[in-house]
Amino acid sequence: MIRQRLFRYAVYRNMFLSFVLLTAAMIALVTVVLYMMFSWSTAKEVGKISESMLKQNSAVSSVIRDQVYNVGNLLLSDKEIVNALLDKEADPVKQYSVFGTLNRVQSTYPFIHSIGIYNGSNNTYLNTKGITKEQEKALLEEINSKNTSYFHLFPRKISSATSANRSEDVLTFVLLPSYYSPLSSKGAIVINMSTDTIQELIGGYRNEAVDSLHVIDDKGTIITHSDRSRFMEDVSQESYVQSILESDAESGYFTRSIDGRKSLVTYVKSKDMNWTYISVSQYQNLLFNMQALRTSALVLALACFVVSLFLSIWLTHHAYNPIRHLLEKMSAIPKMKENRRQINEFAILDTTYAEMTEKMKSMESEASVARQAHVLQLLKGGDETAFRRLAREGKGPYFLAAVLLLDSLDGSPGGEDEELQSYTCAAVVQAAQQMLEPEGASVAMVGDGTVAIILPMKQSRLPLHVLGMLEELQGELLRTLRVSVTVGIGTAAQTYEELRESFDCAQSCFQQRFFAGKGRIFHGDPVIAAESEHSEAQYPDKREKRIIEAIKLQQRDKLEKEIDQWIKEIRDYNYHEVMFFINQFIGGLYKQLNVHTVKNRESADLFLDFTRRITRFQTLQETADALKDLALRLCSLSEESGAVRHAEVVDFIQMYVRKHYARPDMSLEQVAGEVKLSRSYVGKLFKAHCELSFNDYLNAVRLEKARELLASTEESVQSISEQVGILNTTYFYTLFKKHYQISPAQFRSQHAIETKKAQ
Repeated sequence: MIRQRLFRYAVYRNMFLSFVLLTAAMIALVTVVLYMMFSWSTAKEVGKISESMLKQNSAVSSVIRDQVYNVGNLLLSDKEIVNALLDKEADPVKQYSVFGTLNRVQSTYPFIHSIGIYNGSNNTYLNTKGITKEQEKALLEEINSKNTSYFHLFPRKISSATSANRSEDVLTFVLLPSYYSPLSSKGAIVINMSTDTIQELIGGYRNEAVDSLHVIDDKGTIITHSDRSRFMEDVSQESYVQSILESDAESGYFTRSIDGRKSLVTYVKSKDMNWTYISVSQYQNLLFNMQALRTSALVLALACFVVSLFLSIWLTHHAYNPIRHLLEKMSAIPKMKENRRQINEFAILDTTYAEMTEKMKSMESEASVARQAHVLQLLKGGDETAFRRLAREGKGPYFLAAVLLLDSLDGSPGGEDEELQSYTCAAVVQAAQQMLEPEGASVAMVGDGTVAIILPMKQSRLPLHVLGMLEELQGELLRTLRVSVTVGIGTAAQTYEELRESFDCAQSCFQQRFFAGKGRIFHGDPVIAAESEHSEAQYPDKREKRIIEAIKLQQRDKLEKEIDQWIKEIRDYNYHEVMFFINQFIGGLYKQLNVHTVKNRESADLFLDFTRRITRFQTLQETADALKDLALRLCSLSEESGAVRHAEVVDFIQMYVRKHYARPDMSLEQVAGEVKLSRSYVGKLFKAHCELSFNDYLNAVRLEKARELLASTEESVQSISEQVGILNTTYFYTLFKKHYQISPAQFRSQHAIETKKAQ
């Protein structure tokens, strides 16, 4: 049965393979992690052991140093040796005696390869191995150039006394004469140590896990190595050697790739000499049974995998049971069992679910259409029978009508795209049904951009949670469909007539949107509506005159402020009074402004277009914005058509003033009568064009004429004042001094002096 399901059923096979892959991945992960942890722990322990071993090796350097110093001190305390260093003549008898003494010392210390004495005064060199002065020429030249007490031990190769072609590896220690003041500055004792002895001492600590064990100096030169052929090799460029030389630690260990193989490097620096002990071990050889460990881990992993196979079969069988029971209840499965082809359970379930969903959607669609038809029948011309059927289906004795109105962006209830509006309304109906269906509500689209809701209630007051659901519906529509919806709520009803009144009341609530704005919830309240109907409406005609005057004078900033104030003054009235005031305001603008632009068809078209759109404005703010736009465009038209005429009027006034300035009764009213315009309009027009009031201009002309008379005649100031139309002499004095910062008499005197100087 299991084999049949694996080959036939896709879901069963996928579940089984998923369990197998999951368990296999977990086993592999755990095995690898444990192996890595074990190998890391092993490397750490081996590193510590190697470090401890090298610290024991480092004691060899202390022994060697002490032994070399002892030999040096022993030689310097011998009189024959000292005499040989101070002898200025090469006496063969003395040299033979010294040679015997050196051989005795060498035989006492087996690690010494040879001992040599160099006397710079007589240029002689004695060596126990018979090495000549010519063979040690390089060393002796270096000795002559130095003047320090002790050298460090340094590696070098020396020629064999028996064969010039053969060399030997030694560590050389040179004791210079300046260590003791009586000694000659041109002498030295050379002690050569055998590397074989050091190699035996250090190599004794090597084990099978260590691939190489060697000692280097502070320059990276190999002093001794488990591989004898690498004596004196420079390894300072190796990365692991550089890391050791640059480190301040006295000891430590780390991993590094050496010759392409991962290795564990352990080092210890000698405290007494400039030596560093280094051991290098391949990582894979840290454990002698590493291969056996890998084999054991692999066998254990395979055993766990076999167990996981049986566990996966058991888990798949129990996890697949719900799907199997569901498939057995479907009619298509028995037919498919007759053949041997593979079966995709999810495809069968998906197909069956899609068919069932399609049937349910069809049934829901038919039921939704029936409910919407029922709502339309009740609200658009039903009868008592339909209401009684609704009452029998309802959950309470009370019913409430609510209306959703789509808020469009262009000011029209339905928007410009009727097809898009239809889809939007259908979406709003669907959303309202889904949200209010638990409350037993019936929803239908009853007009362009309008959705009606009939909600059954157990009490006459609207439940708060239903109000919250309507607010949530508004937010959901705005968030998902980007549609703003205004909600109007009617009054509670128990009869068919009351339900119709509740629907009308809900629709009338949208008049409140004109003042409060879109996207709100409004409640029908007949008491408030009745109170607003009895308010005494007063049209703000003074504000209208200011607006017309601002249009004529092209005062755009003032124009917008005046319209805002006009809107503010009519805001407290009801909807019908406000619409009446708006129509009256448009009529006043047309009467006052179109008289001057009757020949301009564009101005008339502006008024006609506004009157067509006036009923489409959904809020008072939209109306105010449209009024501002109309006024500004009229202002522009008035500016274009009246600019020439205004200039002519101002020029005429200026010429009239210059001609009749001497008349004492000259005033703004008189000039306005001459141009057949109002006094206030002429005053504002003159100031707008001349940036000077009419009275200031008149006084400026009179003072200019008075200035000419003061300069050209000998008449009195009073007579000149009367001649220019100012009968009050004191007032003339005040104006003249304010305008010219000098009195008339002072001006006349100053002018006379300037005239005499010019002559």
